[in-house]
Amino acid sequence: MDESDVVRVYHFCNKEYGLKNIKNRRIKIARVMELNDPFELLAYDLKDKQLRLHIGRLKASFASEYGFICFSRSFRSPVQWAHYGDRHKGICLGFDIDKSALHEVSYTGGRKKFDGNDLLSQEKGFEWLLGLLTTKHRSWSYEKEERLVKRLGFCDKEGDLYFSKFGGAVKLRQVIIGCESDASSAEVRDVLGEELAEVSIFKVRPAFSKFEMVRNKSLIL
Repeated sequence: MDESDVVRVYHFCNKEYGLKNIKNRRIKIARVMELNDPFELLAYDLKDKQLRLHIGRLKASFASEYGFICFSRSFRSPVQWAHYGDRHKGICLGFDIDKSALHEVSYTGGRKKFDGNDLLSQEKGFEWLLGLLTTKHRSWSYEKEERLVKRLGFCDKEGDLYFSKFGGAVKLRQVIIGCESDASSAEVRDVLGEELAEVSIFKVRPAFSKFEMVRNKSLIL
Protein backbone atom coordinates (compact mmCIF):
# COMPACT_ATOMS: atom_id res chain seq x y z
CA MET A 1 0.00 0.00 0.00
CA ASP A 2 1.58 3.29 -1.17
CA GLU A 3 1.83 5.76 1.73
CA SER A 4 0.46 8.55 -0.48
CA ASP A 5 -2.77 6.56 -0.87
CA VAL A 6 -3.22 6.02 2.88
CA VAL A 7 -5.18 8.10 5.37
CA ARG A 8 -5.12 7.89 9.18
CA VAL A 9 -8.61 7.56 10.68
CA TYR A 10 -9.91 6.88 14.18
CA HIS A 11 -12.50 4.59 15.73
CA PHE A 12 -13.80 5.32 19.26
CA CYS A 13 -15.08 2.65 21.67
CA ASN A 14 -15.31 1.86 25.35
CA LYS A 15 -12.44 0.15 27.14
CA GLU A 16 -13.96 -3.35 27.23
CA TYR A 17 -14.81 -3.52 23.56
CA GLY A 18 -11.69 -1.65 22.53
CA LEU A 19 -9.39 -4.19 24.18
CA LYS A 20 -11.53 -7.06 22.89
CA ASN A 21 -11.39 -5.62 19.36
CA ILE A 22 -7.59 -5.44 19.52
CA LYS A 23 -7.27 -8.96 20.94
CA ASN A 24 -9.55 -10.44 18.27
CA ARG A 25 -8.14 -8.19 15.51
CA ARG A 26 -11.59 -7.03 14.45
CA ILE A 27 -14.05 -4.11 14.46
CA LYS A 28 -17.80 -4.26 14.99
CA ILE A 29 -19.95 -3.41 11.98
CA ALA A 30 -22.55 -0.70 12.55
CA ARG A 31 -25.95 -1.83 11.20
CA VAL A 32 -27.93 0.86 9.43
CA MET A 33 -31.11 0.48 11.49
CA GLU A 34 -29.10 0.68 14.72
CA LEU A 35 -27.26 3.94 14.02
CA ASN A 36 -27.95 6.94 16.23
CA ASP A 37 -29.22 9.21 13.45
CA PRO A 38 -32.82 8.41 12.31
CA PHE A 39 -32.11 10.30 9.08
CA GLU A 40 -29.52 7.76 7.90
CA LEU A 41 -30.12 7.06 4.17
CA LEU A 42 -32.97 9.58 4.26
CA ALA A 43 -31.05 12.58 2.96
CA TYR A 44 -33.66 13.48 0.34
CA ASP A 45 -36.75 15.65 0.65
CA LEU A 46 -39.42 12.96 1.04
CA LYS A 47 -42.67 14.91 0.93
CA ASP A 48 -43.69 12.83 -2.08
CA LYS A 49 -45.29 9.64 -0.75
CA GLN A 50 -44.13 7.37 -3.58
CA LEU A 51 -40.55 8.56 -3.26
CA ARG A 52 -40.77 8.09 0.50
CA LEU A 53 -41.93 4.50 0.07
CA HIS A 54 -39.23 3.80 -2.53
CA ILE A 55 -36.42 5.22 -0.37
CA GLY A 56 -37.76 3.36 2.65
CA ARG A 57 -37.60 0.06 0.76
CA LEU A 58 -34.14 0.92 -0.51
CA LYS A 59 -32.95 1.64 3.04
CA ALA A 60 -34.35 -1.66 4.33
CA SER A 61 -32.77 -3.57 1.44
CA PHE A 62 -29.38 -1.94 2.00
CA ALA A 63 -29.58 -2.56 5.75
CA SER A 64 -30.15 -6.29 5.19
CA GLU A 65 -26.96 -6.65 3.12
CA TYR A 66 -24.52 -3.94 4.18
CA GLY A 67 -23.17 -2.14 7.22
CA PHE A 68 -20.62 0.55 8.02
CA ILE A 69 -17.46 0.95 9.99
CA CYS A 70 -17.51 4.57 11.09
CA PHE A 71 -14.26 6.47 11.53
CA SER A 72 -13.28 10.05 12.25
CA ARG A 73 -10.45 12.01 10.67
CA SER A 74 -9.46 13.27 14.14
CA PHE A 75 -9.07 11.95 17.69
CA ARG A 76 -9.14 15.47 19.14
CA SER A 77 -12.86 16.18 19.56
CA PRO A 78 -13.95 16.11 23.22
CA VAL A 79 -17.51 15.53 22.01
CA GLN A 80 -16.45 12.40 20.13
CA TRP A 81 -14.75 11.12 23.26
CA ALA A 82 -17.87 11.90 25.30
CA HIS A 83 -20.32 10.26 22.89
CA TYR A 84 -18.37 7.31 21.52
CA GLY A 85 -15.41 6.94 23.89
CA ASP A 86 -17.49 6.18 27.00
CA ARG A 87 -17.28 9.74 28.40
CA HIS A 88 -13.50 9.82 27.99
CA LYS A 89 -13.09 6.48 29.80
CA GLY A 90 -12.68 4.47 26.61
CA ILE A 91 -10.03 4.16 23.94
CA CYS A 92 -9.60 5.24 20.33
CA LEU A 93 -8.00 3.08 17.65
CA GLY A 94 -6.02 4.78 14.89
CA PHE A 95 -5.93 2.96 11.55
CA ASP A 96 -4.17 3.49 8.25
CA ILE A 97 -6.59 2.74 5.40
CA ASP A 98 -6.37 3.15 1.65
CA LYS A 99 -8.28 6.37 0.96
CA SER A 100 -10.03 4.81 -2.04
CA ALA A 101 -11.87 2.44 0.33
CA LEU A 102 -13.30 5.27 2.44
CA HIS A 103 -16.29 7.50 1.76
CA GLU A 104 -16.22 10.96 3.32
CA VAL A 105 -19.49 12.10 4.86
CA SER A 106 -20.74 15.51 3.73
CA TYR A 107 -22.81 17.74 6.00
CA THR A 108 -25.68 19.95 4.91
CA GLY A 109 -28.32 22.24 6.37
CA GLY A 110 -31.19 20.91 4.24
CA ARG A 111 -32.51 17.78 2.55
CA LYS A 112 -31.41 16.97 -1.00
CA LYS A 113 -33.87 17.46 -3.86
CA PHE A 114 -34.61 14.34 -5.88
CA ASP A 115 -33.93 14.52 -9.61
CA GLY A 116 -34.95 11.50 -11.69
CA ASN A 117 -32.15 12.31 -14.15
CA ASP A 118 -29.70 11.19 -11.47
CA LEU A 119 -30.72 7.60 -12.20
CA LEU A 120 -30.50 7.66 -15.99
CA SER A 121 -27.06 6.06 -16.13
CA GLN A 122 -25.18 3.53 -14.03
CA GLU A 123 -22.53 6.12 -13.16
CA LYS A 124 -25.09 8.72 -12.08
CA GLY A 125 -27.02 6.06 -10.20
CA PHE A 126 -23.89 5.12 -8.23
CA GLU A 127 -23.21 8.77 -7.40
CA TRP A 128 -26.84 9.17 -6.27
CA LEU A 129 -26.62 6.12 -3.99
CA LEU A 130 -23.27 7.28 -2.61
CA GLY A 131 -24.84 10.66 -1.81
CA LEU A 132 -27.61 8.83 0.03
CA LEU A 133 -25.06 6.91 2.10
CA THR A 134 -22.80 9.85 2.94
CA THR A 135 -25.02 12.85 3.62
CA LYS A 136 -25.90 13.97 7.15
CA HIS A 137 -27.16 17.14 8.80
CA ARG A 138 -24.47 19.68 9.63
CA SER A 139 -25.10 19.27 13.38
CA TRP A 140 -23.07 16.03 13.03
CA SER A 141 -20.13 17.78 11.38
CA TYR A 142 -17.97 17.57 14.52
CA GLU A 143 -17.59 13.85 13.75
CA LYS A 144 -15.53 14.47 10.55
CA GLU A 145 -16.75 11.05 9.52
CA GLU A 146 -15.34 8.61 7.00
CA ARG A 147 -17.23 5.39 6.22
CA LEU A 148 -16.05 1.98 5.17
CA VAL A 149 -18.96 0.05 3.64
CA LYS A 150 -18.93 -3.69 4.32
CA ARG A 151 -21.06 -6.47 2.87
CA LEU A 152 -22.42 -8.43 5.84
CA GLY A 153 -22.14 -11.76 4.05
CA PHE A 154 -18.34 -11.44 4.03
CA CYS A 155 -18.08 -10.49 7.72
CA ASP A 156 -17.77 -12.68 10.82
CA LYS A 157 -21.04 -13.13 12.69
CA GLU A 158 -21.31 -13.63 16.44
CA GLY A 159 -24.89 -13.83 17.65
CA ASP A 160 -26.66 -10.84 16.12
CA LEU A 161 -23.40 -8.90 15.68
CA TYR A 162 -21.12 -8.65 12.66
CA PHE A 163 -17.37 -8.01 12.73
CA SER A 164 -14.71 -7.23 10.15
CA LYS A 165 -11.12 -8.38 10.65
CA PHE A 166 -8.40 -5.73 10.48
CA GLY A 167 -4.96 -6.16 9.02
CA GLY A 168 -3.94 -5.95 5.38
CA ALA A 169 -5.67 -2.86 3.98
CA VAL A 170 -6.88 -1.78 7.45
CA LYS A 171 -3.76 -1.46 9.61
CA LEU A 172 -3.85 -0.64 13.32
CA ARG A 173 -1.25 2.05 14.06
CA GLN A 174 -2.28 3.72 17.34
CA VAL A 175 -4.12 2.96 20.56
CA ILE A 176 -5.15 6.20 22.26
CA ILE A 177 -6.35 6.06 25.85
CA GLY A 178 -9.02 8.49 27.07
CA CYS A 179 -8.13 11.04 29.72
CA GLU A 180 -10.50 9.46 32.28
CA SER A 181 -9.72 5.85 31.33
CA ASP A 182 -8.18 3.38 33.74
CA ALA A 183 -6.83 1.32 30.83
CA SER A 184 -3.12 0.74 31.35
CA SER A 185 -0.40 0.49 28.75
CA ALA A 186 0.32 -3.02 30.10
CA GLU A 187 -3.25 -4.10 29.31
CA VAL A 188 -2.97 -2.67 25.83
CA ARG A 189 0.41 -4.26 25.14
CA ASP A 190 -0.91 -7.61 26.37
CA VAL A 191 -3.70 -7.67 23.76
CA LEU A 192 -1.47 -6.22 21.04
CA GLY A 193 1.05 -9.02 21.44
CA GLU A 194 4.25 -9.35 19.44
CA GLU A 195 2.39 -9.15 16.13
CA LEU A 196 1.40 -5.52 16.79
CA ALA A 197 4.37 -4.49 18.94
CA GLU A 198 5.05 -1.44 16.74
CA VAL A 199 1.62 0.09 17.40
CA SER A 200 2.05 3.33 19.38
CA ILE A 201 0.17 3.87 22.65
CA PHE A 202 -0.52 7.22 24.28
CA LYS A 203 -3.02 8.95 26.52
CA VAL A 204 -4.83 12.21 25.81
CA ARG A 205 -5.59 15.21 28.02
CA PRO A 206 -7.57 18.43 27.55
CA ALA A 207 -5.48 21.06 25.75
CA PHE A 208 -4.41 24.10 27.76
CA SER A 209 -5.47 26.74 25.21
CA LYS A 210 -8.07 25.05 22.95
CA PHE A 211 -11.25 23.03 23.29
CA GLU A 212 -9.65 19.82 22.05
CA MET A 213 -7.91 16.70 23.27
CA VAL A 214 -4.16 16.40 22.77
CA ARG A 215 -1.44 13.86 23.47
CA ASN A 216 -0.32 13.89 27.09
CA LYS A 217 3.43 14.10 26.56
CA SER A 218 4.14 14.11 30.29
CA LEU A 219 3.09 10.47 30.47
CA ILE A 220 5.48 7.85 29.09
CA LEU A 221 3.53 4.65 28.35
